[in-house]
Amino acid sequence: MNSIQDVANSAYRIKDAAAQLQRNTEVCASSLDRRTMNLQAVVRGSRTGENAVREVQAAAKAVREASANLLTLQTDVDQFIRELTK
Repeated sequence: MNSIQDVANSAYRIKDAAAQLQRNTEVCASSLDRRTMNLQAVVRGSRTGENAVREVQAAAKAVREASANLLTLQTDVDQFIRELTK
């Protein structure tokens, strides 16, 4: 059976992984935002191009939401560790 410290250590690793993934998702969302602006300039007036822009915008929004969820996960893991190690 795992000790409380082993469980806490595993939780810290989960938090660290979530933090790294959260940073990566922020970079991805920023990249998608920049690419959306570039794409808009190129496809202006094209219905299919403008549809593509909307799809990229939706992807950026989804990635930002994932990033926010990862921040929540980090907070939840912190709370779990505090409760575990009381």
